[in-house]
Formats: sequence, structure tokens, C-alpha cells
Amino acid sequence: MKQTMPHAAPTARPFTLIHTSDWHLGHELHGHVRESEHDAFLDWLLDRISAVEADALLVTGDIYDVANPPISAMRRLFGFLQRAVTRFPELEILILGGNHDSAARIDLPAALLGEGRVHFIGALPRREGQPDFARMILPLHDRSGVPAACLAAVPFCRPGDLGGLDLASLYRAVLEEASERAEGLPVVLTGHLHVAGGAVSDLSERRIVVGGEEAQAASLFDARATYVALGHLHRAQDIKADTRVRYAGSPFPLSATERAYRHSISVVTLGPDGCAVEEVAIPRPVEFLSVGPAPLPEVVRALEALSFDPEIPSEFYPFLNIEVSVEGPEPHLTSRVLMTLEGQPVRLLGIRPVRPQSERPGEAGDRSTLDLADLRPDTVFAALHARDYGGAAPPNELASAFAALVVDAGLCEGDD
Repeated sequence: MKQTMPHAAPTARPFTLIHTSDWHLGHELHGHVRESEHDAFLDWLLDRISAVEADALLVTGDIYDVANPPISAMRRLFGFLQRAVTRFPELEILILGGNHDSAARIDLPAALLGEGRVHFIGALPRREGQPDFARMILPLHDRSGVPAACLAAVPFCRPGDLGGLDLASLYRAVLEEASERAEGLPVVLTGHLHVAGGAVSDLSERRIVVGGEEAQAASLFDARATYVALGHLHRAQDIKADTRVRYAGSPFPLSATERAYRHSISVVTLGPDGCAVEEVAIPRPVEFLSVGPAPLPEVVRALEALSFDPEIPSEFYPFLNIEVSVEGPEPHLTSRVLMTLEGQPVRLLGIRPVRPQSERPGEAGDRSTLDLADLRPDTVFAALHARDYGGAAPPNELASAFAALVVDAGLCEGDD
């Protein structure tokens, strides 16, 4: 027998949901820890919950940076949750698993907490091989305890999670079930995946493949969902679809390529007329600086012209990325740059030599300019295929099979 949302008298105020994603607790950037940045974000987020009088907080995956996160990252998550439920006892909190997370690790607290207003869904809930709608579809309550919306919680789906379904079939079934159970309440649908049309970050977001495809069509979602809350892509952005589909994005840059993003949370207001979304910018406690590409003398002059606050705490030193244009060997390039920066309150991300007509990191071309960390498995695979087969790109079927193999290998290593 299907359960429907328990109804009560309608509330006078609309339902307010904060959508955030891709926290990547435990993240390091070229060996530099990000703990103070995470602390600053989480403190700010608590104040935003208060300021907008949020009824619910939804985090759509990649809570941790790796499947086996450091104890400090786990302590940071549960410390935040303890502060949140103490300060806002009526707040509903929903934590979903992403491709960087261990689904079992995200699911574990749910077994310990039982019924309550903090929910963890790491893996796609299943019962006898089929989606368990009773665990996926939850009522969202306002601060007075009245059901005000219906959540259809779909976490990151690994290939083995789908059973005999494909992703489109799963979302059709979830939406059908949620719309029936909601009985007129707005439906919030979630996902952690790459939807076609979304802008991707270079060198930051790990490829994920479900059902043989990396990017899924926006037609997965339809107007039965009032709002679709997505995770995985780090740029906050809307996706063109038949309903409001949005990536909340990450709370701060996770690579130098993301330094120009407007990092934010999405404050979603659900009411009789649908939903309204306000993008609220997150203060950035650490600067991301870039110098070059330019010849070495110009780079040195630019570095000498930079002004740093000598009183800034070391954990908030600016990040600095440097690109130097070269036409031949530059044996003293690194030492010259390091000498210029000696004693400066800055964290160096890299010194990259850039040769004429060399291509961007991760593309085919002159790989002598690339750092090992910049090489993507799919790029190396395509280059080797072109070398061995007369410049031909790998067929789509072969490229998809290789992408799936990369995902499986990442799971085996505990890093996905």
C-alpha cells in the first residue's frame, strides 16, 4: 500500500530550502589543506540559515573529497550538524552521497540516528532489487512540523545500483511515485550527475559514467518536479529543462580553473505558484591569484609588484598560479621565481612553462609542458589510440567502455 504525505493545515509562510553541494571536506590543493576555508564557509552557512529562516538544508553529494576521508573531515561534518540541530532544532537536514563519497560511509549515520530531522542517503535505497520508494521519498516539514513539500532523494547512482533499469527509467519511476505521494505538495527531486549543457571545470571534476554515458539529457526531469537540485558540477548554474533544474556548485574554488566562478548557495522558496531561487554569494576567505603566461622577466616584475598583507594568517595565504612563456630551455626558471617569492605570504600552486602554440592542459599536443597531475586518463587513452591507429579518434563505444573502466578502477582504489 502506497503511503502519501501526511497533510495538515497550510502554513501562512512559504517553505524555504537551502540547496548547497560539493563541499569536498578534507580537500587539499597541491598539498595545501583547506580546513580553515571550510570552517569559514560552514560558520557563514549557519548564519545564512538563520537569516533566511530556512526550513530545510539539502546537500546534494560530494560531502567528502575522497571515499576514505581523514578523521578531521568527518569531525568537521558532524560538528557542523551538531551546531545546526542545536541552534535550529526544527531544521530538516538532508545529506546525499556523491561520486567522491563512500555510499556506505554516508549511510552509516542513518542507522545510528533513526527517525528524525537529519537524513543521510548514501546509496540508492533498494528493496528486493527494486528502488525503495519508502526510503527515497520523504516529507519535508516546515519549522512548525507541517509537511510542506515532498523530497525525492536520488543520490549518485553507480552502474551497479540501477539493476535492470537505466537512469531515465529510474527517474520516470521516482517522479511518478513522488507526484502520487505528494498529493499536490511541491516535489523536490535530486541527483548527483553530469547533465548535458552544464559547464564543466577543467582539472577538477572527476568524470562519472552511468549507463555508458557521461552526460545525461535534461529530459530526465519534467514539470512534475517543482525544483531539481543537482550536485557534481562545481559552477553554480541553471540547466535548461521543462522545470527549474539547478547545480548549487561548490562553496569555493577546488582548482585554479574555478577562481573566476561566483560560488554561492541557492535559496529556494516553494509556494503555491512554484519556486523562486535566489543565488546568495559565499564570501571567499582566500584569494586565487594568477600571473602569466608571459616571458620570465615580465613574470618576475609582476610578482615583485604584488602586494600581500603581512598580517594575514598562514591558513589564509593567497594561492598563486604562475605560467611562464618559454621558447627553449630555461634552466633557472623555477629558482628565479622561487627567489622572487621568498618570504612572501603566498601558497604556490605551480610554475608552468608554456611553449608557443602548446595546447591547454589535458588536450592533445605538446605534452612536454604538462604536469603529471594535469593528465586525464581519457586524454592519454585518446592520444595513444591516435598514435597506434594513424591519428584516428577512438570510436564512441570504445571511449565509453574506457570511461566506465576508469570509474570502476577508481572504485577499486577507494577514490571515487
